[in-house]
Amino acid sequence: MRSKWLAIFMIIVLAALPGIFTLMISPEAQAKAASTIMTTQSWRASFSQTLKNVTDEYVYVTDESGKKVAATITLGEDKKSLFVSNLPAGSYRLHVQKEAFAYSTLKATSHDIAFTVIDKIETVKSEKELQQYFEAVVANGNRGPEINVLEDSASSSKDSAPVADNSSTTNNQVEGVEEGDIVVVKDGFIYAIKDQSITVVDANHPQDLKLATTIKQKESQYITKLALYDQLLIAIGEEYIEQAGTSMSTATFYDISNPKNPKVIREVAQEGSLQNIRITNDTLYLIGNMHPNYWILQEGSKPDLKPKTYDSVVSKEYKSLAIDKISILPNTMDGSYSLITAIDLKNGAKTSASTKGYLGGSSGLYMSEDALYLTTPKYDDKQITPMGGIKDRIWMPQSNDTQVFKWDLDGRVLKFVGTSEVKGTVLNQYSMDEYDGKFRIVTTEGNTWDEKNISRNHLFILDENLKEIGAVKDMAPGEKVYSARFMGEKAYVVTFKQVDPLFVIDVANPRKPKVLGELKIPGYSNYLHPLDDTHLIGIGYDTEERYDAYTKRNFTVSTNMKMSLFDVTDFKNPKEQSTVKIGGKGSYSDVQYNPKALFRNKDYHYFGFPVVLYEEGKGDEIVYQGQGAQIYEITAEKGIVLKGNIINGRTNEQYENWEQVVQRVVYVGDTLYTVARNEVKSYQLKDFKALDTLVIK
Repeated sequence: MRSKWLAIFMIIVLAALPGIFTLMISPEAQAKAASTIMTTQSWRASFSQTLKNVTDEYVYVTDESGKKVAATITLGEDKKSLFVSNLPAGSYRLHVQKEAFAYSTLKATSHDIAFTVIDKIETVKSEKELQQYFEAVVANGNRGPEINVLEDSASSSKDSAPVADNSSTTNNQVEGVEEGDIVVVKDGFIYAIKDQSITVVDANHPQDLKLATTIKQKESQYITKLALYDQLLIAIGEEYIEQAGTSMSTATFYDISNPKNPKVIREVAQEGSLQNIRITNDTLYLIGNMHPNYWILQEGSKPDLKPKTYDSVVSKEYKSLAIDKISILPNTMDGSYSLITAIDLKNGAKTSASTKGYLGGSSGLYMSEDALYLTTPKYDDKQITPMGGIKDRIWMPQSNDTQVFKWDLDGRVLKFVGTSEVKGTVLNQYSMDEYDGKFRIVTTEGNTWDEKNISRNHLFILDENLKEIGAVKDMAPGEKVYSARFMGEKAYVVTFKQVDPLFVIDVANPRKPKVLGELKIPGYSNYLHPLDDTHLIGIGYDTEERYDAYTKRNFTVSTNMKMSLFDVTDFKNPKEQSTVKIGGKGSYSDVQYNPKALFRNKDYHYFGFPVVLYEEGKGDEIVYQGQGAQIYEITAEKGIVLKGNIINGRTNEQYENWEQVVQRVVYVGDTLYTVARNEVKSYQLKDFKALDTLVIK
């Protein structure tokens, strides 16, 4: 009898366990939200539990006096987000009672979340206010954004303006906006980066190349980019400053009026990592990110949370940025800074630099001559993954959307315009463009591997105040953007998963953009370059489809490099007019991911790039064939014709020697030069006859 009652008791316990277990592991409804938004935005609060009863009784907004105010409150499609809009500038609180949650009988809690609506951003008023911001970041459990600097993979707008000395220029994104590169040319001298030094090559006599000088940098300094302005050479780099205890993004200015004896005239630096530089309207802009160690606030410490700056014109000391130079970007709460330093380059760059810090990190940028746009991914932070016990649960965000910030430019003066948010994420800076004051941006929403929620691709057009006025949505479901190119009133977008659709989009009417035509071919282009108004060059990879006997599915693999000439004369019916295959499986070129590597010469209609060639061997093996550069004549009449095959064939090497890999191809007058880390070679431009080799030790 006793065993019978024991059995009944065990059955009851087992039946109750799921409910008990649910009660034990059910987390509190956690909330995350930014502290500030613009009047033009909707403020968003995200919760870890599903909302159900979003009524005036359980969800409402109050003002500073505690009085209920009229606001538009909507529940997001995910049922875990609330959007609050249509509020004038002021301070408010969102009240969410526990009864609003779908599982209010469990461990749901009521929430009282403060936020501010502003019509313009203002500077931080005090050290206390700055510390309170970071304390709120810590309370939100935010460890900062995953800053991924976007790499170049397609270009936009026009080529750089030609220079008087008939030599190579950087393949910049926007005419009139210089970006710099690892190799630059001026007055017959080639300047190239090599680790902690800059090699200066006298190329005025191509049959007798000479090393003019080597500009040595500090052992702690690493150069990443060079730029030219008048008689200034600007070396951009990174340096760990022991006395400041931090890493700095640096700009060192050299007077190169005598290229054989450059003189340091100035140094400017800002704390953190460099995102990129731009030079326009006689002003150099350093744009970067800085992530302070605000987590030690939990230990009771009071660290200096302001970024450090340095300007040798002003002082030899590293100083913290003044509090009145710091602002909080609306609708952000990631705990990192976007730093922008502006330096007037006129009269030898003697004017002091101006640095502004904006709380809210960024990963992508686009700059026209009149405006700067920064972008940052917005993460889906509603998923919580258990790590250990219940108290150890952490946020596992996934990037879903993109936030855009805009500044108007007037030399060293930057005026913040506003912010907006678009669906999806941006491939790189070349997926963005400005035309007639309108901002165009191409994004991919979702992931190609997610079969339940397939990816989609969009093009959005925003007005001068970043308000969306037009869009083309849901292009190429299941694929993602591989490259984009804006050419005035047309946009070209390449997506890929198994084939390469090239979309031709009419954006002449920004309120009604539309897809005009589509071309599907094998492979994909991850770099697009305009030949003329009706022809487009695409550089990427060829592909082939194979069958996996284990999964019983087809899959696509990349094979050789491929270059195509697209004829878009008939916008509704784009055609692949000409195509060439380059190397075999494993072959690659830096130009596929960095358009700075593109060689251009308008007189000869030449386009070229460095290449490393492989071919397919047995099984999955690839066999090294050589490295160098290839130069093509590309015209609408003749298509693509190989003119210069400057390849150093392999001897007994299995792989390329990175010291000898061509980094850039440039020209001065009628001479072409290939620039590697340890050598510069010269060739006649008309027939590519070898002239001289300079070994750099």
